[in-house]
Amino acid sequence: MKKSIALVFGALFLFSVANAAVTVTRNGQTSKYENGSTVRVTGQTATVVNYNGVKISVPAGVAVTIAQNADGSVNVSGTNVAGVEVEGNTVSSTGAVSFSVSPKTKAITVNRGTLVVQSASGKTTTVAAGSSFSGDEAAASALPAFVNEAVLGENTASQQATQDVEEMLSPSSPRN
Repeated sequence: MKKSIALVFGALFLFSVANAAVTVTRNGQTSKYENGSTVRVTGQTATVVNYNGVKISVPAGVAVTIAQNADGSVNVSGTNVAGVEVEGNTVSSTGAVSFSVSPKTKAITVNRGTLVVQSASGKTTTVAAGSSFSGDEAAASALPAFVNEAVLGENTASQQATQDVEEMLSPSSPRN
């Protein structure tokens, strides 16, 4: 009976380790962690992290922190990141940077700082905070949170009204 219980618990332990969503491979050794774990790569050796299906290769000499966001995306942050490979794209930054990778679409979204992305096809793109990179294309997201769309609309309307008044007052002014 004791043997059976020990066997069941051993099988459960092996099953939970085998289904870990985070694997870290360095120096030929693979470690598995629970889903949601924070992984700190110290830069001592080249390391490959597979986090929920997102493959991140960190070269020696580069330190990053990899964690899961509330929306399920994988967040990578570090300072002076150079030569980190994310799903076939090579990313670099000067200074502090934080970016997220969607496990479903593999799109890279820059949360803070500026990221230089070289795609698998060799195209290099600079992606600023609030913008995303997918495939070979960088796309700005909607207006950043600090831009108030209502004020932007009022400002545009105000500028147009001023231009209309200037045209009415000076009909001989040159037209563009």
